[in-house]
Amino acid sequence: MHNTHVMIRISAAFSTALVACGGPAAGPVAAPPAEPVAESGAASGPLPQVSQELGSISEDAVDKNFDKLNGKIQACFTAGLSRVEYLGGEMAVFLRIGVEGHVKYDYFRSSTVGDRETEKCVLGVFANADWPKPQGGEAEVRKTFTFDPPGDVRAPTAWNSDKIAAAVGKASDAIAKCKSGESESFKGAAYVVPDGKHGKVQAVGMGTPSKEGADKIDCLLGVVQGLELPSPGSYAAKVSFAL
Repeated sequence: MHNTHVMIRISAAFSTALVACGGPAAGPVAAPPAEPVAESGAASGPLPQVSQELGSISEDAVDKNFDKLNGKIQACFTAGLSRVEYLGGEMAVFLRIGVEGHVKYDYFRSSTVGDRETEKCVLGVFANADWPKPQGGEAEVRKTFTFDPPGDVRAPTAWNSDKIAAAVGKASDAIAKCKSGESESFKGAAYVVPDGKHGKVQAVGMGTPSKEGADKIDCLLGVVQGLELPSPGSYAAKVSFAL
């Protein structure tokens, strides 16, 4: 394990969306105009309920929360470096924050870090943290993190996804079974190390296109870990992919 300082960069991109019934929105993100309600007597039966689709959450408060969590995120990556010494990549996280300021669920929309244990550790940091309370409903927060690998470690050889295309093609039935009808791509990355005449997966991780897809990740990771891959030669390789 290296004592290299962990460098994490957080993108400036920020967006929120609230999904709940409630009062008018407040803060930097405005609620859309309410749909017109029919005049009394225009139709029989009860009037339709109008739901608020968007609301607001304090961008500054959320950013400060991410800053406070930076040390714990660094600890996740430091632990990851003990498993994969050249660990690095980008994570695009999605958080659903409830009205009480707690995460209801979270997942990575995409990840090129290539280590599921690190991904789970970071998600756990977010899930166990207190967050600003959204106004009017549940907030959705999106952030992108970039983790720079240690500068004193040789980077793995960069592979194009074509390198594993044949192996992925042979596993297409198993991949389809894992995805269970999910049409969107699961984006991830893997580290491949030499294993005799072939290569084997040292570590792998991925994101999911939806909350429902989070339950399919372990199945897909198992497929990737079992792929018969070409040898990267005398040193490790890293490949990003979409399944």
